Amino acid sequence: MKKRKLHSLLAMTLAATMLLGSACGSTGQDAGDSGKEDAAKQEAAVDEGAGETAELEPVTLHFIFFGDKKSATDEVWDAIADYTRDTLNCDYDVQFISGSDYNDKLLVKAASGDAWDLNFDSNWTCYYSMVNKGAYMNLDELLPKYAPDLYAAYEGTGALEAAKSNGHIVALPWTMTMNTREFIQWRGDLVEQAGIEVDKESLKTIEGIDKFFYQLHEAFPDRYIQGNSLIIYAMEGLCDLGHGLCFNLNDPECKVMPIEDTETFRIACEYAEKWQNDGIIWKDVLTDGLDKNSLINQGKIISRWGSHENCYINIPWAEEGAYWDFTEIYPDGLYANRTPLANALCIPATSENPERTLMFLNMLETDQTLYDMVHYGIEGLTYELNGEEAVFPEGMDASNSNYMEWGGRWALWKPQFMRPDASYGKDFWVKEAEFAASTPNNVVSPLEGFNFEANNVKTEIAQRDQLYNDAWKVLEVGLSGGYEQAIAKLKEDSEKAGLSKILEEYQRQVDEFLANK
Repeated sequence: MKKRKLHSLLAMTLAATMLLGSACGSTGQDAGDSGKEDAAKQEAAVDEGAGETAELEPVTLHFIFFGDKKSATDEVWDAIADYTRDTLNCDYDVQFISGSDYNDKLLVKAASGDAWDLNFDSNWTCYYSMVNKGAYMNLDELLPKYAPDLYAAYEGTGALEAAKSNGHIVALPWTMTMNTREFIQWRGDLVEQAGIEVDKESLKTIEGIDKFFYQLHEAFPDRYIQGNSLIIYAMEGLCDLGHGLCFNLNDPECKVMPIEDTETFRIACEYAEKWQNDGIIWKDVLTDGLDKNSLINQGKIISRWGSHENCYINIPWAEEGAYWDFTEIYPDGLYANRTPLANALCIPATSENPERTLMFLNMLETDQTLYDMVHYGIEGLTYELNGEEAVFPEGMDASNSNYMEWGGRWALWKPQFMRPDASYGKDFWVKEAEFAASTPNNVVSPLEGFNFEANNVKTEIAQRDQLYNDAWKVLEVGLSGGYEQAIAKLKEDSEKAGLSKILEEYQRQVDEFLANK
């Protein structure tokens, strides 16, 4: 077995680094004795002879990703192990946790003290819960040492500010840049065939969109128009904080407020009820169990809310000549760029191989061949090349792929290496970054990197989440039985459940965060 050589100074420096770094994790916790043990192994392996080099011991890296494991996964990662043998000398154990179970199972593994080396996480899974439990390793010293190219990429984008907790790097966010401000999309081919003239300027407000929906409903009574209403954050420049809370991007003090107190929320609920009563939103939208993506592909949904990404992504239309037309709504409002934590990787405090894991991620930052293997697999088995484009082998698509389009890969996307594929065309993510930078109204949130610690209001937050989620589920599709009364009840119930206490604690932490920036 071939082994890469490491200079002895690196091993000794690592030992000192881990002794310092292990004293605190993301929230001051022990980063794991395993890190010190690994450093000790490296130092012990030093050959004190003339060469002063050390052999890198073989290890197995244990990775956890989001979604379902595809049939060729192990075969692909065995091939990756062979490819990286000379540089990393490791094997890979790659496991997946299904989306519905991901949060609960990852939190249980962390609470049980299980050891693994890398996992997917995000602001929409359980990142904040994991950080608050001290589950992720402090990477301040390890990241620039073992992944210098990745670290430089982060330095160029400023993404590491979002990846910090209590001033320490605890996440490895994706290196993509995008903005998800709202667009309205419609089937351009069908609208053209129906002879509907679309004035895109009139569709930049909810009033114009409302009139357009009724035109679509009249022309296509047998097709779905919309599945829900939309909280139009850009109308007021609102930024979502989770738990049904928000702040206004125009407010330098970032005052935290419940979103049901905003005019945007009331408008969204009003239109949802109107559309539900008139058949724009279908009656059984909450219970039909329909796959909305399949309905889009089949042409049964002919309008949708979307983002710049949704407008340009390739759709496997069943109907020849189908395409989305679209326009941006409320373009003059402030809208926050998508957080770098939208897709991220984290190294748990229990990792036995954080150095090797970071070396792997650094190699992925610089090696197109490794990137292709990680994302597309083995040419001829899991993908084919059509020029520069990575395509499914004959007989495969996203529904039966044996490897391509696996879950959690998003955190490993690299714009410099991404190939065009069935979903994303050439330079797709370059254009997404250009759109994010195209207007001063697309901004970085002043609370980027803020992590609310809910321990002081844990019970109140749990009750608030339940109340808000239950209310919004029916309000957004117009099934509340009267939106004004439903909003009033949400406010009353939330206040009884301790909303004022939540707002006070949330604001205190926001003020402290802003003061320390």
